[in-house]
Amino acid sequence: MVDQKKFKYETSLKALLLSVVKQAQADGIITADEGELINSIQIDAREFEEEIAKAIKAGKTTMKEIFVASKDKMIQNATDTARKDGKITEEEEAIINKLVRELENIDIE
Repeated sequence: MVDQKKFKYETSLKALLLSVVKQAQADGIITADEGELINSIQIDAREFEEEIAKAIKAGKTTMKEIFVASKDKMIQNATDTARKDGKITEEEEAIINKLVRELENIDIE
């Protein structure tokens, strides 16, 4: 039987990644900086999935605790990546804002 909690957050992460890519495409162009930002978000999402798998295996913490820590890390890393060149463009800010909104919509029980 499929673990509904696992399926729920995996589906949410896929939707999150698709959503930030669509946001980057909104102006018809994904710049190198936007691509780097999306890649950073994707890496953090994968790390979140790995942390969940480790925690479930060890039985030490809840998915919600990991999600809260991972959410903050994803937002900070995205902001740091966007700021790497000394400025955050309107498009990068829109991607980060989309990330924040999507993370707020993920329901981890």
